[in-house]
Parts: sequence; structure tokens; C-alpha cells
Amino acid sequence: MLRSEHLGPLPTGLHIPVPGESNRFVLVLPQGDGRVYAGLTDEPVEGDIPDVPEAPETDIGFLLDVLGCVLDIPVHRGDVVGAFAGLRPLLDTTPDGTAARTADISRRHAVLTSPDGVITVVGGKLTTYRRMAEDAVDAAVSARRLRAGPSATASLPLVGAAAPHVLGALRTPGRLVRRYGTEAPSVHALGTRDPRLGEPVLPGHPVTRAELLWAVRHEGALDADDLLERRTRIGLVPEDRAEALEVAREVVGEVLAERG
Repeated sequence: MLRSEHLGPLPTGLHIPVPGESNRFVLVLPQGDGRVYAGLTDEPVEGDIPDVPEAPETDIGFLLDVLGCVLDIPVHRGDVVGAFAGLRPLLDTTPDGTAARTADISRRHAVLTSPDGVITVVGGKLTTYRRMAEDAVDAAVSARRLRAGPSATASLPLVGAAAPHVLGALRTPGRLVRRYGTEAPSVHALGTRDPRLGEPVLPGHPVTRAELLWAVRHEGALDADDLLERRTRIGLVPEDRAEALEVAREVVGEVLAERG
């Protein structure tokens, strides 16, 4: 992760072919919050599975090398302000079950039902989570012989989703509309009614106290980690996390006090 000011204005993302590869790319994605994501890597993990995966220095170096092939502005290790990694369980469908590289393994998923009726989802990826959930629910209904139709998730919009012309008509800052959809006016109203809630959580970052409050009241956030790591992503930059931590704790405490 890089600071936007280091790379200069990026009106759109970049799709950079990896030298020597025919089907691998590095993405450079401006986030609109002063940060730019660069990724991805795809390397196998050996040994014990960590509870909190960390990006290896070799992966960071690889990404910087690819960026250096196309950017006029040099990017060094010291310019990297944060990094995050995840583990992806892959379903190897090659005939002998020994794919040469993880990058070559399909991202498809499978739903398996054991003789005891335990249902397991293997493989897949985050962007197909709704289809994975749909298949899992259908498998559960079938295994338990329940009187229910197939999962309806494919026809249910996400919270805040709406047609572009509906979102475009909202009289709310575009950043909030892109993040919250039709709920953006409600989030924005928190900050307009209480100027303190309209203040940024930390200097130079657009997320406000109102967004933290909304996350606790309406998005199931339970603690500061939920707010900084999983709702706003502020915590992906360690120094930003440290600066915003006290505010996040204050917001959680205020909501707990409201609930008695």
C-alpha cells in the first residue's frame, strides 16, 4: 500500500502485465482515501497456517519490481506504508491433483456433504461468496429434506444497492454514495446534526466519526478492531491505526453507554 501523494494523481487504476507471464497482472488501485493498493501475489503457503497472515518481503519486492517497469516515479520499500495478506483455500481440479502453480488452479468452489450430513464449502473466492452461500443453503435444504425452495439470494440486492440513476440523484457526497449506496444520506445526516461526528477520524483521511458510529449501530461492529480493520480499513496502515485507535474506542464506548 502506497500514499497517493507519492504517485501523483491517478484518475483510474492500472493493469500491469507481469513480465514473462501470459496471464498474470499487477493491479494498482487508487482508493480515494489517500491510499493506493498494489497487488496481487499468488504464492503457496507451506507449514502451519497462521492465524494472521503477513505479506512476505519477497512478495512486496516482487510488486515493487513490477511497478518499477512502468512508472516514471521510482517506488522504494520505504514508500510502502502498509501491507496485508490473506489465505485462499484452492480446489485443485487438475487430473492428478498436482497443479504446477497456485496461480494455475481454478477459483471455482465445491459444496461437499459428508455421510453424516456435514456440509463443507471448499475453494472459491471472495467475489463469489453469494454463489457459494447459495449453493451451501441449497445443499443444507436438500440434506435435511426441508420444505423450502431454492436460495433466493441471487435476486436479493445488497443493502444500499440501487440503479445508477437512483444513486446519482442522492444529494450526498459522492464518496459516501460509493461506499454506502442508498444509506449514504443517513450516514451523512449524523455528521450534519452533530458537527463533532462530521470530523475526520484522523488528519488526511476522509473517514469521519459518523461512519464509525454507523458501523457500530448498523453494521455489527463490536470493537475498535472491527472499526479500523474490517469496516474502514484505516488499520491497514499501522501509523494511521495507532492515531485513530483512541477515537474508535471512544465511539464504541459511547454506543455501549447508549445501550445501557
